[in-house]
Amino acid sequence: MATEKPISRRTKEFKDRLSRLPGRVQETAMERYRNYFSKDPFHPLLCRHDLHDVRDAPKESFAVEMAYGYRAVGRHIESENTYVWYRCGSHAEYDIRFAKGR
Repeated sequence: MATEKPISRRTKEFKDRLSRLPGRVQETAMERYRNYFSKDPFHPLLCRHDLHDVRDAPKESFAVEMAYGYRAVGRHIESENTYVWYRCGSHAEYDIRFAKGR
């Protein structure tokens, strides 16, 4: 039995933040999504890591590199086979927002 391709959804905050990023970052992010994430959400180029024991991160959250120096944060809802993207921005902003320790 074939596994259905996961669905990706973006929150309003994600869309707003993405629209404010430099054009080249947006282009690279879309290329990485299309060429890597949509085919293999664990592709090494994405530098994916789970956000365990991180304050302000819902359960099942993870981060991927969307472009050099920029991260996208989402969560996987396994029961719905859906990825919900809720945050993106520079790596520096990511480090502040998702500091270790709940």
